[in-house]
Amino acid sequence: MMTSTWIKGLFDTERYPVGDPDCTAYRDLVARARKDLDADNCARLPGFIRPDVLEAMQREARGLAPRATYTEAWLNPYFSDPPEDCPENHPLQRFALRCHGMVRGDLFDASGAIWLAFQDADLCGFVADCLGHEELFSYRDPFGCVNVNVQSQGREFSWHFDHNDFTVSILLDAPDGGGVFEYVPDIRTGDDERYDAVERVLDGDRSAVRTLALRPGDLQLFRGGNTLHRVTAPTGETQRLSLLLSYVTDPGHIASPAYAERLWGEVHPRHLEADGAASGAHITG
Repeated sequence: MMTSTWIKGLFDTERYPVGDPDCTAYRDLVARARKDLDADNCARLPGFIRPDVLEAMQREARGLAPRATYTEAWLNPYFSDPPEDCPENHPLQRFALRCHGMVRGDLFDASGAIWLAFQDADLCGFVADCLGHEELFSYRDPFGCVNVNVQSQGREFSWHFDHNDFTVSILLDAPDGGGVFEYVPDIRTGDDERYDAVERVLDGDRSAVRTLALRPGDLQLFRGGNTLHRVTAPTGETQRLSLLLSYVTDPGHIASPAYAERLWGEVHPRHLEADGAASGAHITG
């Protein structure tokens, strides 16, 4: 439900009529997003969030950033353990330190702009159309449903592939410097890992690397399963804050207690309830 505070809406609907799927402008917008996604697995919609709403999102995210759950680990681009006979310089053996914070979904104000955007049915439908899904649902996991990624000075989000089908994000705060999204579209396929190409990127070859100049308020749709990508280390005191909105094809999807414990360091009662239920929930992790 939209509160009176945001009676004009959360999104710049003059540029992005997400609530009117039957209009020509909506169809053109979806077509452009699909074209961009087909071309390089990435679509950027600049200024998607209204300026006043963005300010409210920034205030809430900045206030919650100190409560983020931090993980620090040495990871290869595949988040996997290499086989024992793997050569030393093979991409499976290329580990980088990743340290970043994530604000849990249960910390957001249910009447605030961040939560309202996540629950917005028009946005969910628009994202589904852009990504070519018949229907998507807001992820119901209490911790992983909506998050703010917190990236501080000197902390690089190292080269990696995603395990999820797609990512929907809104940049809230850009750092003073650095914090640049870089990606190499379709560097691998389902049939060929192309480790040689990945190794060249890890060695510093930038001939195939693309950069995306995101600004606060921009919406990004991204398919990272076969696209190697990273966010460079921020410089300066301003943290890079990125809002992550999670949508799923299965409305009953929720993380397992073990996965929640591993990622967040604790388990929500809803994880335990879903884990003990005979039906109605799709448990992962």
